[in-house]
Amino acid sequence: MISKDNIHFEVIKQLDYKEENDNEEIKFFTDFNVKRSIYTPTNFGKPIIISNSNACIDINNCKVIDTIKGTSLEGQHLSSKKLLILGNVIFTLYFFIPYICDHLFHVDEIVPFSVFIIVPGSTKKEGIFRFKYMIEDVTSTLINKHKLFFNVSIFIQYLNNP
Repeated sequence: MISKDNIHFEVIKQLDYKEENDNEEIKFFTDFNVKRSIYTPTNFGKPIIISNSNACIDINNCKVIDTIKGTSLEGQHLSSKKLLILGNVIFTLYFFIPYICDHLFHVDEIVPFSVFIIVPGSTKKEGIFRFKYMIEDVTSTLINKHKLFFNVSIFIQYLNNP
C-alpha cells in the first residue's frame, strides 16, 4: 500500500469539469456514490430541522493491482492494472432542534469507501500518485422523524502525466 506521503490530490473547483478541460480527454477516472443512514438525536418525538450539510474526502492509501488485459463485455478497455483507492467520506450535518432555540448542532459521520480506477499498463506499483477530485453533490434528507439519509457523489481522476 502507498502512504499518504505518496498521494497528491488536487481539487477540481468547477462543477462542470468539461469547461475546465476542453482540450483534454478525460481518462482513468471513477464516479461513485457513498451513502449512509443514521438515527438522529431527538427528544419528545420532534424531528430536527436541517440547516446545511457538507462532505469531504480523506484518502488513506492506494495500491496498484495486476488484472487481466483485454476488453470487457461493456466495451471498456482493460489495461492489466487497477488502482485501488481506500478512504473515508466525512459527512457533516448542521441542524436545529425545534424546542431548543438559537442553537445550531452538528453531527459528523465517517463512512469508509473503496473504489478502483483502471490505469495504464505502464503504471508502477511504487511512486507518487496524482489525482484530481470533485465532490459533485451532497444530499441529506430526513427519511422519517428519527432517520437521516446522507449521499455524496464523487468524481476522482488519476493523472497519468507527472
